[in-house]
Amino acid sequence: MPDILSKTSEISLAIALIFTLLNLLYLEPKSTSVMFDRYELEDGGKRETDEYKGKAKSFGKLHGMSSLANLIALCAGVVHGVRLASGLTI
Repeated sequence: MPDILSKTSEISLAIALIFTLLNLLYLEPKSTSVMFDRYELEDGGKRETDEYKGKAKSFGKLHGMSSLANLIALCAGVVHGVRLASGLTI
């Protein structure tokens, strides 16, 4: 029976934690802030300005990085789950 907290499990859990914290503490708040700035420009009728286009581009990048961080954390969690399940005996 394999050890429950093997090196693979420790690494996958560390990766999941790091990317979750990165998203929680930096990417998501920054993305939300840029999104609200962009909404203010839309409400002010400045949708065709360079400032709006810059905010939209910035939001797209941040949102994409946030989604990628979530995907990486999910994959790391799945690796850990598979590792745990491989130790089960029926």
